Amino acid sequence: MNLPNKLTIARLVLAVPFIYFLENSVDGGWLYRIIALALFAVASITDFFDGYLARKYNLITDFGKVMDPLADKVLVISALVVMVYLRYIPSWMSIVVIFREFLISGIRIVVAAKGEVVAANKLGKYKTTSQMIVIMILILFGKEYPTLINLNTILMIIPVVLTIWSGIEYINITKHYFLEGN
Repeated sequence: MNLPNKLTIARLVLAVPFIYFLENSVDGGWLYRIIALALFAVASITDFFDGYLARKYNLITDFGKVMDPLADKVLVISALVVMVYLRYIPSWMSIVVIFREFLISGIRIVVAAKGEVVAANKLGKYKTTSQMIVIMILILFGKEYPTLINLNTILMIIPVVLTIWSGIEYINITKHYFLEGN
């Protein structure tokens, strides 16, 4: 297994302690919040480096094309679910992101069954980056939101819009797999 793929696996592994520290940051205080932030930041950085190293050293594999976006999904969805639990963000925002991620994963499975792998495009990378940045801001400063519209909700609008937009683009890129009649 090459280094980029090991970094992808590391991101999956880091999701577990991240969830623990974020979920318990209410009782554990700032220390737990800082540990959660550090774990999420390290996991997010692995996302950049696995892609960078894979492209630079021509280490792109089908495993990486599939597992890299899956590891991103596990990390981001975990954070969003805990943030809904902590009342940092409204549940509908999390549901929009999770719905898109499951839909695109399903499409990836159908496309893979036809012998193809469609890697993430630039808009999908922007979506993931915006999600990770906003999640880090919310971990650091997030508080229970008192109303539907507040700073947390406003911050989440950017990743939610990019999530929807990149999902539509991915569907457009792959729609020929479904229109062929196979």
